[in-house]
Amino acid sequence: MDQNSRTFALAMLFESSLGFVGLGIAWLAGISLADRLQIAIVGVERGLIATLPMLVMLGVLTQSKSPPLVEIRRHIEQLVSELFARSNWLEIALISLAAGVGEELLFRGAMQPWIASWTNPLIALSVVSLMFGLAHAMTTSYFVLATLIGGYLGWLAMEYDDLVAPIVAHTLYDFVALLYVVRRVRRQ
Repeated sequence: MDQNSRTFALAMLFESSLGFVGLGIAWLAGISLADRLQIAIVGVERGLIATLPMLVMLGVLTQSKSPPLVEIRRHIEQLVSELFARSNWLEIALISLAAGVGEELLFRGAMQPWIASWTNPLIALSVVSLMFGLAHAMTTSYFVLATLIGGYLGWLAMEYDDLVAPIVAHTLYDFVALLYVVRRVRRQ
């Protein structure tokens, strides 16, 4: 198995396993995910629309000369160069889907309602957003950015009592961002 195939398999395994951990936590905590995973056009539309502000943020990140944003861009390009530079669009799409489903099941599907059950929804949103930021922290600036995105996705799940929209938004954003960065890295 070549390095690209191993990286792809490990990324799929890791991101998918997060979803299984989320399902396990939800089951242990007595949280039903079925109602929040009903695929309906309104949830998909909401997710597509919710992707737009994140893509605008990506555009700002890629064009900014601000030192913290340049540092984020440098770290992301280095990571993508090492892990995904040889991936094709289908592999990127599958990794993005696994990340969108896996991370949303864990953070917004299981952790957020579980923490809310013994605190309140706003504390749960804050704690899970921080956890999401920590899980993605490559730099201090990226931690802040990922925490804000986690809060946005958490708000989306909480506001509409739906996981489809955050899954769609997360998946689509990851796909576009990874595809963009892979193409940028290949041109260098």
